[in-house]
Amino acid sequence: MKKKVLSSTLALSIALGAFATLGTSHTYAAEQKIQYNQEFQTPSYIGEEWKAPKGLDKKETVFEYLKSKKDMFKLAGNIERHFEIVREEKDAEAETTHVNAEKVYDYYKKTFYRNSFDNEGAKLISFVHVGENWNNAVWNGVSMEYGDGDGKKFTSFSASLDVVAHELTHAVTEYTANLEYQDESGALNESFSDIFGAMVDRDDWEVGEDIYTPDISGDAMRSLSNPASIPNPLEPTEGYPDHYRKFYTGPYDNGGVHINSSINNKAAYLVSEGGTHYGVEVNGVGREATEKIYYRALTKYLTANSNFNMMRQAALQAAEDLYGKNSKEVQAVTKAYNAVGIE
Repeated sequence: MKKKVLSSTLALSIALGAFATLGTSHTYAAEQKIQYNQEFQTPSYIGEEWKAPKGLDKKETVFEYLKSKKDMFKLAGNIERHFEIVREEKDAEAETTHVNAEKVYDYYKKTFYRNSFDNEGAKLISFVHVGENWNNAVWNGVSMEYGDGDGKKFTSFSASLDVVAHELTHAVTEYTANLEYQDESGALNESFSDIFGAMVDRDDWEVGEDIYTPDISGDAMRSLSNPASIPNPLEPTEGYPDHYRKFYTGPYDNGGVHINSSINNKAAYLVSEGGTHYGVEVNGVGREATEKIYYRALTKYLTANSNFNMMRQAALQAAEDLYGKNSKEVQAVTKAYNAVGIE
């Protein structure tokens, strides 16, 4: 039986110098201040959904399917005419959100034969233009919600492929390990979203680099390859932790779910790419093996209250299942978690 899961957000929210996270409560588009079109009385945000059809061929992408099924997209709770209005206005966020959601669906379908986040063809519902200049994105247990950003710290969240993958992976996590959004299990919840965000958007190992600080090039919200290079929002003079001895133990951010996620992120990066970290040399095994190991760990071995030590054991067991006990993949996982201090 699944317990109620708190909203999972991409970023921390800062208010009056103190940290708060939208993970402490559900935030629905209906609760936002919505402006209405005076002529058609339709909301300015778009709630659109796509349902994967039963029997969709495993080799057939969403794009290929839509060529023959143009009616697959529908508005959730809005009149059909609103769809036409949006198209006439060429709403870039709506278009991009659909494209990115399709890519994430295709990734899970082609890589793991997973049919949507619940593996039963669940509808993908996305709300864009949520709030006013909202600097965040969220999976609320039913749908994805994306803010437009304030134009300074962030641009539109739905424009980033790894952000959309991050939020949809929260949904996958809810329907598999259902990691509790608090402390170490919550940090693992966030970490899986970052890891699979980087697997879907394979150009780099950064999170949110396409939408973060548009006037500054080369930075990102978080980095899996070098977490310490990104300032820690809770400790601005320090970087994100890249070793368990740097684990954040304070009360903010649900016990540091966005902060401590970087420790497991670094381990996953080392499994894939290798490198020497705190004197431990890791021989990487590549993205394809790494994504399979972490997906199996998430869907087969982790449970709601799993901690970092259990994460190590789950990854080791998954690697052994897939590649054998004495494989280079098992060795990579072993060394990677040694390197970040999780034993």
